[in-house]
Amino acid sequence: MKPETFVYLAIAAALSVLFAIVSYASNNQWSQGRAAGEKLLPSLANDASRIATIEVRQGDSAVTLEKTGAGWGLRDRGGYPVDFAKVRTLLVALAEAELTDAKTRRPDRYPALELEDPAEKGAKSRLVKLSDAKGGTIGEVVIGKQRQELLVTGKSGTYVRRPGDPQAWLANAELHASFSVKDWMKTTVVAIDIGRISGISIEIPGEQPLKIEREAPAVKDGKDGKDGKDSGKEAGDTKLRFVGFPPEGKKLKEAGAAENIARAAGSIDMEDVRKLAAVPTGAGVNMVKIEVAEGPTTTLRLRKDGDSHWLSVTATGEGEAKKAADEIAKRTQGWEYKIPAAKAESILKKRADLLEAPPG
Repeated sequence: MKPETFVYLAIAAALSVLFAIVSYASNNQWSQGRAAGEKLLPSLANDASRIATIEVRQGDSAVTLEKTGAGWGLRDRGGYPVDFAKVRTLLVALAEAELTDAKTRRPDRYPALELEDPAEKGAKSRLVKLSDAKGGTIGEVVIGKQRQELLVTGKSGTYVRRPGDPQAWLANAELHASFSVKDWMKTTVVAIDIGRISGISIEIPGEQPLKIEREAPAVKDGKDGKDGKDSGKEAGDTKLRFVGFPPEGKKLKEAGAAENIARAAGSIDMEDVRKLAAVPTGAGVNMVKIEVAEGPTTTLRLRKDGDSHWLSVTATGEGEAKKAADEIAKRTQGWEYKIPAAKAESILKKRADLLEAPPG
């Protein structure tokens, strides 16, 4: 090979490498002001005690959590308490997250990482903003999609970027921040073990009341137990049955219908919550009373508002049952809960709905 040929090839190779570097840099445009290993929100660990509100926004949907005297609550739900464990999990993850891998700086590539402008309609990104009591910003970050098995650690990561900074990053933390109020609350409203339910009464306006009782337990030795001796009752074998129903000549569609209603009434989760000025009354209110063995009597009031089903709860009791009733009142008084339509319908069964259709 002639010397001049070797020189030409060397120059061509150098130019090729230079072109590749320039091309890569123009596509990725790494930030020179930050390096991998830096904290996502460097000052958060020191400023955490000053955080008064947490706002999560995606498109037109948003939720704001605010610090209250008792903990944290939902600002647009009258301060309804949120699950503090979920707040703590988010704040700890944000404080500990580190930037591990620089990604694109090009806005047209943000959607692939779900880091587009959170204010855009249909955006999958979420904006998390932490503010102090005066509204000053403590920290702000756009959260994108998750990436599984980060690097060699086997842990998950999250794509992120800071508002005002075009640089996108992969952070070494799982960051979950929902804009739905439901995801921040403890959604259980009623949780009664069906085995403790001794009776239920259901009153639907315009309908004959429906009553459910636990059948009398079997007696092995013929004693009634009134003298304090073991009566031999097999309480665990008893079932809940309708009282005076079905009428003679009619049959139930389902043999376990009474227990199905009890199971539905004893386990209710909410989808949303709102302030309640007074206990609902009137023709549109359905009443369900649940009695439990050695416990409080819980009253459910269900009503429709538009297409939504709303539930309020009260409880009464004496002795030890009063203590449990007071705990229920402390948690539910002054609130009304939106519940799934299917749940309301599974509780508020009309007599005609429970019977088999006549033959023919």
